[in-house]
Amino acid sequence: MIALPLLAAVAGTTGAAIADLRTGRIPNTISRTTTIVALGAAAAAGFVDSAASGAVLVGGLLLALYVLTAGCGIGLGDVKLGVAIGAGCGPFGGSVALAVAFITGAAYGVWLLATRKARFGAEIRFGPFLAAGTLVAAAQAVAAG
Repeated sequence: MIALPLLAAVAGTTGAAIADLRTGRIPNTISRTTTIVALGAAAAAGFVDSAASGAVLVGGLLLALYVLTAGCGIGLGDVKLGVAIGAGCGPFGGSVALAVAFITGAAYGVWLLATRKARFGAEIRFGPFLAAGTLVAAAQAVAAG
């Protein structure tokens, strides 16, 4: 992918992470705007296929998790943000972002349990981990050229 869709994904996920930390929700306006800007920038650069397939892949994986956990493991705000991440990062970058998000989120959860700062089943806001994953994916894309 190129710089503008990645920039849209990074900016959108950063805003979503802040909102998620403050309120426990990811506003639709952030996810929707991020998706539209990322898709538009990708289309203008001739990468609409990659952006669309990334949106379907990342959003689809998170939607599957939402359905499998009956909404208890992940929220629809995370699913919609995943569509925006995939649109901005493409399928490969979106996969990297998801992998980093799940690994760091799991590590944080284990740390909370090990230090007894939380009990099993406690709610953890996932937006910040999605933002961290998106930053890593963007940095990897920039480093790869």
